[in-house]
Amino acid sequence: MKTDAIEQMRGLVVLRLRRGFTLVELLVVIAIIAILASLLLPTLNRARLHALATQCRERPRELTLAWLMYAEDYNGRVVPNQAGSLDSWVGGIMSFDDTASDVTNSQKLIDPAWSKLGPYIRSAQNFKCPSDQSQVVIGRASFPRVRSYSMNSAVGFQGQINELPFNWGFMSYRKESEMANPGPSQLWLVTEEHLDGIDDCVFTVDCSSQFGSARFISVPAHYHDGSANFSFADGHVENHRWVDANTLVPDRYCGCLAHYASIGEFTSAPNSRDVVWLQAHSSSRMR
Repeated sequence: MKTDAIEQMRGLVVLRLRRGFTLVELLVVIAIIAILASLLLPTLNRARLHALATQCRERPRELTLAWLMYAEDYNGRVVPNQAGSLDSWVGGIMSFDDTASDVTNSQKLIDPAWSKLGPYIRSAQNFKCPSDQSQVVIGRASFPRVRSYSMNSAVGFQGQINELPFNWGFMSYRKESEMANPGPSQLWLVTEEHLDGIDDCVFTVDCSSQFGSARFISVPAHYHDGSANFSFADGHVENHRWVDANTLVPDRYCGCLAHYASIGEFTSAPNSRDVVWLQAHSSSRMR
């Protein structure tokens, strides 16, 4: 009896396949697929964003690990951090100038002749945040720029200890042993600089101009939904969310912020809580 029932069912299935589905049945199937997709796509998107966020945190972590290994090899002396010099942690100037070869030249990121951290870096990709989609147009083609990160100007400054630009009387740190205030877990090292502001490898925070006169010399990026990743001198990485609207300077893909800074026109940010946070984690007054 069971065998007969199975055979009857099989016959019905075969008949259905031969006859095809009705329009109503096809619409029901499509509706079910659409419902399943609407349930799965947000989950898949969250997974994709989580994977991207992990990658974006890993890049500054790799740079900081290289920085720590350099200091270990040089008896606690940190890698130089200075603009326009072969004696610096990384070489190359970022811009949107189609005649500037540095913009696409990854050799200046890892070649020891240009980059003091080059021997410690596994890949030139570690200098580029995956969320930074900035490109430069050369001829009729677009090419990704090779660097997103800059280093705290107070760390690795090679001038006199109390002559930090825009921060007269504030500490600069050339040795790990000098990092007492703020300590290594509070002293930021590298971060993503705004794509229109990044040029050399130095990120300058004006610690002297406070309250109503607060301003950005270098402007931070906000690739991560209004936040930026910061690595610290102890090796850990934090995602810091900006709280003031004027910190979220729109991306114009023109290099205008770097140009304005080069002629002394900086981004005003009076009473900015974000500037206060940067100041507290960049340096401190000498005692």
